[in-house]
Amino acid sequence: MKKNLLKLVLRRFLISCLMIFLLIVAVFFMMHLLPGEPFQQYYSPRLGNELAEQIKSKFGFDRPVSVQLLKWMRNILSGDFGFSIVYQKPVIVLISESIIVTLSISLSSFILQILLTIPSGLFLLKHAGKKIDFIIDKLALIIYSAPSFVVAIVLIYFGSILTNLFPSSQLFSYNYYEMTTTQKFFDLMHHLILPILTLTITSMSFSIRYLRQNLIEASNQDFVVALRASGIPENILRKNHILPNALISYITILGLEIGSLLSKTLITEMVFSLPGIGRLMVDSIFSRDYPVIVACVMISSLMVIFGNLIADLLISRFNPKSSYELVS
Repeated sequence: MKKNLLKLVLRRFLISCLMIFLLIVAVFFMMHLLPGEPFQQYYSPRLGNELAEQIKSKFGFDRPVSVQLLKWMRNILSGDFGFSIVYQKPVIVLISESIIVTLSISLSSFILQILLTIPSGLFLLKHAGKKIDFIIDKLALIIYSAPSFVVAIVLIYFGSILTNLFPSSQLFSYNYYEMTTTQKFFDLMHHLILPILTLTITSMSFSIRYLRQNLIEASNQDFVVALRASGIPENILRKNHILPNALISYITILGLEIGSLLSKTLITEMVFSLPGIGRLMVDSIFSRDYPVIVACVMISSLMVIFGNLIADLLISRFNPKSSYELVS
């Protein structure tokens, strides 16, 4: 069964790669249908179109779109993502600088979500059916239904505008380079608190309800009820039976949460003006920086696929029942 599951995971990965290829082809052609082009900044009243046309020819954008696509694919196979028209830097350099911010925010939020979800789920299990359980459950449902940028705006209002406790944008302060190493670290953390909280709250709104439901179901299983009736203390039942069974189901959704978390990170970066992949992609779309746009689409898609791949592997490792259902 495990071999069949691995084949299924590999097949899904290959299908996802094919979908990325089709997405890149679609994006590549749609970019050229948009009005405007990145070479408009080189038009000069004194020089006319001469400089712009020279640069356009240098980048190869005077050729047919199909030829440009084939050239880009050939360069990608050799590890060359091209050169940014607007930033005047290699695309791989821009991606490397941006992806560090994106991964730092998303991974910090992912770890914080796990650390908060498990004790919160146990708290809700202990108070199941009570008023606090009802309030938290409905609040989580509301947050889950709201877009992540709405949660970000609410946090900015209360955490920055109303109380002035945290910065509302940017990655560090204007005098960052004049600070000591310790001051730089705390300044960076100070600026990242609201973005990380935004991602953590929106992700927890789903995971806490999911874990709560699994804890209640595990608590009501026949053998647990029988052990409880025989006089086994509740804390021992939770530690040895209820929590382990619920965590198996919770672990299997963490991989899926990675893909969702990455998509939310791209939006959060725009709200807080953080120099991550999301902001780089949007800025490049507005400036028609074609090489950067395609590279950002490719990297973002690969990150989501990686999250889904982790989800499949976690299912095969921790939830044999789900593995069987996937294969069959």
